[in-house]
Amino acid sequence: MPISPYAEQLRTADLRVTRPRVTVLEVVETNPHADTDTILGLVRSVLPEVSRQTVYDVLNALTAARLVRRIEPAGSPARYESRVGDNHHHAVCRNCG
Repeated sequence: MPISPYAEQLRTADLRVTRPRVTVLEVVETNPHADTDTILGLVRSVLPEVSRQTVYDVLNALTAARLVRRIEPAGSPARYESRVGDNHHHAVCRNCG
């Protein structure tokens, strides 16, 4: 059975491979700049039993391991992306966010 690229990323970062971690990583990869509520909804479409706290914990672990990047626009909810290997910027409109 082939190993998923998400499981391999977790192993490389010395993180235990769990269904919530793999699913959150996949959701962030396929939905760049998603906020926590969006990520939670998409994860729950695959894993309905997952708690909000689990998603927060997974996002914190993935951020600490530098597998995802947390973007914190002023006055807006935090957003997450999987593009961590490059140096790029995010512009936020001051009128509409």
